[in-house]
Formats: sequence, C-alpha cells, structure tokens
Amino acid sequence: MGETAAETMREIDATRNRLDGELRQLEGRLPAAAKVAKRAAGAAAGMGVLGVAARLAMRRRKSKEGDRRVRDLEKRLSRLEHRLDD
Repeated sequence: MGETAAETMREIDATRNRLDGELRQLEGRLPAAAKVAKRAAGAAAGMGVLGVAARLAMRRRKSKEGDRRVRDLEKRLSRLEHRLDD
C-alpha cells in the first residue's frame, strides 16, 4: 500500500508540474491574443466614429447646398424686381 500511495503522489506531482507548465505557456500566449483583440476593437470603434462623422458632414453639406440654392434664387428675383422697377 505504501508503494501505491507513493506512486500515486508521484503521478499527481508529475501531472501538476505538467499542467503548470502548460498553463504558463498559455498565459504567455494570451497577452498577444488580447493585444490583437484590443487593436481590432479599437479599429472597429474608430471606423464607426469616422463613419458617423462623415455622415454628419454630408448632411450638413447637403443642407447648406439647399440654403445656397434658395439664396441664389432670392438674389436673382431681387435683381429682376430691381430691373422691373427701373
């Protein structure tokens, strides 16, 4: 019984050591994967922000173009009225 218990303890210690080594190896790989994931998330967030900013800029430009058209028409009408008055 003593030999069996001693063998079992050796096997348990060997398994612990092997698992500990594998775990440390995985921990060493994890930060690299986490960095890549963080960069990908940051890039996706940045693209989202740029997309929203571009959309807002396009809306603003479109509304200004509409205002410009109205102003141009008003100027033309005022010139025509001025000519007609003369």
